[in-house]
Amino acid sequence: WAAGISRAPPPRTIFFMSVESLKELDDFFRSMRQAFNSRDLKTFRSHFWTDKRFQNLDASGRRDRGWGEFEEVLDQEFRYLEAVKLELKDLDFQVFEDQFATVIGGWRLSQVDPEGRAHDQGGRCTFSVCRMSDDWKIVAQHYSPLSTEEATAE
Repeated sequence: WAAGISRAPPPRTIFFMSVESLKELDDFFRSMRQAFNSRDLKTFRSHFWTDKRFQNLDASGRRDRGWGEFEEVLDQEFRYLEAVKLELKDLDFQVFEDQFATVIGGWRLSQVDPEGRAHDQGGRCTFSVCRMSDDWKIVAQHYSPLSTEEATAE
């Protein structure tokens, strides 16, 4: 080896995922769910990338392109409904380099309309989450309903 020449480190072949990131994401989704259930739109909003490139795919088949479209729907639901309760269960986190994550799990949403009628639905959900500065933000989310067979089995 010639003086002053250093060897480059070998390329990284595995994704790094810290225990801290898993805890942060677990806390993040708990906080997001609590904000939704208390209909605190400002706090709920803080969990999302509020950009025109944000994507929401709703269980009804609706696609919201951009945070503004999604926020309009949320605002109407929060104003109209008497009560909402979102449950997220069995979340499976895949974190890449402590900067990006995919989160897959189950969801159940209970809503009560002004006439007191309950509406329950559930299914599977997927979130794409990215670290922006020091905070995690949901950049895309997708909710899908369970098939009739799956719903009957639950």
